[in-house]
Amino acid sequence: MPVKTLNIESALERVKELPTLPDVVFKVNEVVNDKNTSSADLERVISRDQAMAAKVLKLVNSAFYGLPRKVDTLSLAIPLLGFSTVRNLVMSISILDLTTMGSFDVKQFWQHAFGTSITARAIAIADNLPDAETHSLAGLLHDIGKVLMMQYFPKEYQAVLDLMEANGFNFLQAEKKLFSTNHCLIGSAVADKWGFPDNIKAAIEHHHNPKSAYDLKDYVAVTASANILTQPDEDKFFVMKGFDECVEACESFHPIRVGTYRMVLGDLEKQMQLFESFLDRMEVFRKPSELVTQEVSRKKGDSGIWTLPGK
Repeated sequence: MPVKTLNIESALERVKELPTLPDVVFKVNEVVNDKNTSSADLERVISRDQAMAAKVLKLVNSAFYGLPRKVDTLSLAIPLLGFSTVRNLVMSISILDLTTMGSFDVKQFWQHAFGTSITARAIAIADNLPDAETHSLAGLLHDIGKVLMMQYFPKEYQAVLDLMEANGFNFLQAEKKLFSTNHCLIGSAVADKWGFPDNIKAAIEHHHNPKSAYDLKDYVAVTASANILTQPDEDKFFVMKGFDECVEACESFHPIRVGTYRMVLGDLEKQMQLFESFLDRMEVFRKPSELVTQEVSRKKGDSGIWTLPGK
């Protein structure tokens, strides 16, 4: 068992070193959250950051390679993708630009993040909850503490993965065995550094135990259920186990109704293929850390790609 070098104090010191997110991230999120917004509004915001606009268009054209014409403007790309997908791309590209995740499985991390985002939004819409877009963002960012761990504590992160494999623990259980802090607390500190609101910070910090979020427990419970439904299960998400299994797994968080379950399945079916296409191409924005690559040697073939059956 490794020396317990990871604690909240050491993590907070590293959080201070993180660059701030670009303004375009918050402006895009503000526009997406506005029910009265238009594609033109979102286009104007993204266009002010020419580098971001170019990256979004590059991803769109590489993912939709079968289109009859090139998507060369945001006015074409935004209706094609939808507001939530555009916001998630801008957010993930910005985080990839600012961080290094070493030799760890970036695609696996973002696949779960995108899946949780899609699922949280679907739950909110199906159950007539307010602020479906903020639920989507909370889902996208719920494991952001792992990004800081990968960047600044690669040996400790690897130790968690090794303990999971050796003992069948989940990530949080392995963290508790090894350290005095965890990715939830670290992620909350990252969210605070990057200026996210209290509901997003609460979802990040308490998504394994929504009741500890007190007044925000019902909000966080949506993230918690979405996180469970998109956990890996061999080569697919847990949600594919079936309705009864999902109801049981989520009963302590946000309960899953049959209509909600069907909407989650439908949205994942429609959107995950698209996100997987993006993920295959987002490596071009990844900045590998030579130090991390030297320090951590990942075993080949120890992480699967989660897809819906037949994909």
